Amino acid sequence: MLAGTRRVVDNGDMAIKVAAFDVYGTLARWPDDRVQPIEVQQLLGRYGIEICYQAFEAARQGVLFFDAARRPIEGWMDFLALAFARMEARIPVDLIAELAHLHESRNRMELLPDAVGTVDTAKQAGLVTCAFTTLPKFMLAGGGQAILRNLDHYFDAAATGFAKGHPAFYRRVTELLGVRPDEILCVGDDPVCDVLLPQEAGWQAVWLRRGKAKQCDHLPQVWNISDFQELLGRSGAG
Repeated sequence: MLAGTRRVVDNGDMAIKVAAFDVYGTLARWPDDRVQPIEVQQLLGRYGIEICYQAFEAARQGVLFFDAARRPIEGWMDFLALAFARMEARIPVDLIAELAHLHESRNRMELLPDAVGTVDTAKQAGLVTCAFTTLPKFMLAGGGQAILRNLDHYFDAAATGFAKGHPAFYRRVTELLGVRPDEILCVGDDPVCDVLLPQEAGWQAVWLRRGKAKQCDHLPQVWNISDFQELLGRSGAG
């Protein structure tokens, strides 16, 4: 049934107060036709500007893990400008705007089945709901309004001052929520940044396996998000 999850909520009289959700791979995914780095290289090449698509991908990661911790990123125009600045590439504003429009039209995140129902279940159980994620909020906003309206908080690097994966990220989320670490129950598809690191921070964490064959059988786990939904229904707010 709920493989490995019974001990997550079996904690005496202590109640779970917060349901925390990873975003990418847990609540939502990128569409199959999302813009690829090579397309950015090719589009700029048509205007006589040469870049390396791999360097662009590295710069994109740099924005997510460094720049996003300094301030909120407001949209694709802002995001791409920061990426090109990291590459020291002088891209005209009108070309950045063209690329931003391309990303806005093709990089709309798609909600995964049962994602909305799972967050709704957490709200109905009286839990505080939040996202804990690498992705700036604008990336989910396009196709994820049905999720965002039921999230009480959206914790990304801008909200915490640290990129997800940094131990201080999880401590800061706990401080902002104003609860004890073990009153947070989180779920995500990455066994390290969604389970092991939250556990080290004192959270209760469940690995969303989704059929993955990784040898992490020692982790509390569910096979799909609807199993976590059942777990939330059992935990309640206390």
